Amino acid sequence: MASTYTTLDALNKQRYPKGIEDLTFRDRALYALTTKKTDLGGAQSTTRGYHIPFRYAFPAAVSGGFTVASNRAASISSRVTAWELYTMHQYSFINIDNESLKRSIGNENAFLEIKGFEFDGAVENLANRLQHFLYGDGTGVIGQVGNAAQMPSFAVSVLVLLNSEDVPKFAYGDELDLSATRSSTNTKTYGSNNHGLYVIGVNMDAGTITVGTAAGVAVNLSDAADGIPTIANSDFIIHRGDHQVAGTLGGTVLDGFQSWIPSLATGISGADSQYGVNRSVAPDLLAGSRFDGSNYGIEEALVRGANTVAKKQGKINTYFVTHKHFSDLVSAISSRGTVNFIEAMAREDPEIGFEGVHIIGANSGAIDVIPDYACPSTVAAGMYLEKWQLVSVGDTIHIMDTDGNETLRTGVSDGVSAYWYSYANYVPLSPRDNVNVTLPF
Repeated sequence: MASTYTTLDALNKQRYPKGIEDLTFRDRALYALTTKKTDLGGAQSTTRGYHIPFRYAFPAAVSGGFTVASNRAASISSRVTAWELYTMHQYSFINIDNESLKRSIGNENAFLEIKGFEFDGAVENLANRLQHFLYGDGTGVIGQVGNAAQMPSFAVSVLVLLNSEDVPKFAYGDELDLSATRSSTNTKTYGSNNHGLYVIGVNMDAGTITVGTAAGVAVNLSDAADGIPTIANSDFIIHRGDHQVAGTLGGTVLDGFQSWIPSLATGISGADSQYGVNRSVAPDLLAGSRFDGSNYGIEEALVRGANTVAKKQGKINTYFVTHKHFSDLVSAISSRGTVNFIEAMAREDPEIGFEGVHIIGANSGAIDVIPDYACPSTVAAGMYLEKWQLVSVGDTIHIMDTDGNETLRTGVSDGVSAYWYSYANYVPLSPRDNVNVTLPF
């Protein structure tokens, strides 16, 4: 037998590139750029929370008639109100077997030590979840099942999303619930194996996810054992454990931009109650502005949206949009001349920055427009960025080490577990200085 690289394979070393390439999502523009307030404490109830007061009207006792003004003053005063904000809870867990931990120590044994590798992943995944919530409506909904034209049958393993741009909110390994109702705690009954839909594949270009068993074998969406048998078109999709009525005390989902600044389509009902405040009495001041930009070019839609804030003596300094809308904006501006690119820096960490462009809006001057993968595809989130806070009890994300230990021995196996928590919420300190602009898909 001749001497070849096949017959002498045991002599050959195995080559590999230096390090490991990380292909997971880590760029979180809104999360990174938002001011963090990490010293929350004290009362936590529907009537006593983080107390954020506003005045939205002067005492209306002005008249050319002395008696009229005097009489009116007896029954009117400045109008004030306040959010009583409480925090929501999210957790991220990992389990690692002990031998794997020991085998990965040292450069000669592994590309990275498993402990640090998995710790980092647990924190990043929780940060991604919070990033998605910052744009949401507080219900936990991250997408919808496709309509009848997109999904004529559920005897398939591939789920087509109603809006393909929602697909970055899904990842391999997710477990999903379905519900016929957006704001509720009701979810559809699982198959006989009693679990949600396990995500075993994500196709971002197609806007689809594939579901299967815990072992990674594809199954039909309506499978009697490992699917959700009553799945239906346009069902709302939620990560398991995250479905709630927005603003639930002791809940799981942060109140995001669309909860505080509802779209034109959603509006503010007369029975509104946002952390103790009925915003319908002064919606433009207590719930920001809404503008339908779906019939305008992207730049004009954003400028007109800023103008709706300006006429109420508010201002915005930042828009967040999808990468598609950002590309459309850059194309529109470049067709007329030079594009003014900017670098938006995180206040807490100047080494973190995101590229954007400038536009000019009434009463606002230069407005930064920044692309963000988690921004809903039909929304431009216009805000005065420094007047929003991501508030939390301690660090926004913190490892459970109250007893001095970062890991705990598992009781039934040879390994350790660790978990991280977030007791946080998201809030505008000046709701007037915001606009929810509706954009075409």
